[in-house]
Amino acid sequence: MLDLLQKFVDLGSIVVLPILIFVFGLILGTKPSKAFISALTVGVGFVGLNLVIDLLTNSLGPAAQAMVERFGLNLTTIDVGWPAAAAISYGTVLGSLAIPVAIVVNVLLIIVGLTKTLNVDIWNIWHAAFVASLVYAVTNDFAMGMLATVIYTMMILLFGDILGPIINKFYGFPNIT
Repeated sequence: MLDLLQKFVDLGSIVVLPILIFVFGLILGTKPSKAFISALTVGVGFVGLNLVIDLLTNSLGPAAQAMVERFGLNLTTIDVGWPAAAAISYGTVLGSLAIPVAIVVNVLLIIVGLTKTLNVDIWNIWHAAFVASLVYAVTNDFAMGMLATVIYTMMILLFGDILGPIINKFYGFPNIT
């Protein structure tokens, strides 16, 4: 089973993420034509995002290297910011799976009553994708990376449950974390 999942993920995020979005749309009751267009839009957007990241890296790398040489600095890292980090996270082996895994974990925890938080901010699941990708990079263990996604998602939902009442008290916004 894990081998089949690995082969699916090996297709790459540009293929996997649109398929997952299409299936998720169908599960939520979206018409197949609209789910297909949404999935296609995500795929095209992801191709564009990867092109921008490649161009950014190819442009900033030499510029940063020239600055290091000119000023005698010892810099080894370029901070491209969270949008690029998020795109890179979704582009890894496990990144595409972080969204459906996090959603399933969230729904299951709500059903069994272990959380009151429903995470509707799908884009911010990139944090779980990032953690899963780091774990996979260090351990080279696909299952361990998936487990990292599950644990990270559970922690975020727990923090949501803890912070919800505090945010409500301070800002006066009920049921928001």
